[in-house]
Amino acid sequence: MAGSLQGRAHYRGAWIVALALSVVGGECRAQTQDSSSECSATIESLKDSTPFSLLNPDKQARVVRALRDDITEMAGIDVEGASLGRAAYRDYFISHLQYKYVPGTTPAEQLLLVRYNSNTICGQYDNCPVWIVNLARGRAKSMVPWQDEHLGTSAGGGWGVSVQLLAGSEYPDLTLLTYLSSAQTGLACYREAKGKYLRRDCTPDCARLLSHSNGQN
Repeated sequence: MAGSLQGRAHYRGAWIVALALSVVGGECRAQTQDSSSECSATIESLKDSTPFSLLNPDKQARVVRALRDDITEMAGIDVEGASLGRAAYRDYFISHLQYKYVPGTTPAEQLLLVRYNSNTICGQYDNCPVWIVNLARGRAKSMVPWQDEHLGTSAGGGWGVSVQLLAGSEYPDLTLLTYLSSAQTGLACYREAKGKYLRRDCTPDCARLLSHSNGQN
């Protein structure tokens, strides 16, 4: 049992380290790009997200099906997975989910940000794992491709999200904001392409603005 707990702690540590390196890398690359546009992004806190239990039951069921493999992945790094069986952990995971609709998306392409709000993963700064889920056409789809480093299809972890609406697109650019320190915010920037949200370099104007945002304010 001790070895199992140590192994899970190791994987959880690897997930957190991978996340930190990922968002820091995104921020550093962003500041090397050239752009003349102004940043029109708005910031949404994820800390006040709505409990998942208040979502329409049919939508709840669709989201849970979409995150089935992610729940299994999370069980391997979450310390709660060490003490709970598979079915019990699934129930625990679902009971700690929250959601927030992405503003500006159309009813046909309705996007949810689904957040796993558990202190066993989020840490003291609320950098909780977040999934971008599309509820279009009667089903749910996690829009970030499966990632290595135990991230599953999550967009990473963060306390907030920046939403930048794009002319001519049904999907806004999304930037996950992660608290690293009182002087540093990590950025993970995503843009939709062919039905998936893919990581991209942040534009320097938005990077300068968002890197000064702080989830503790």
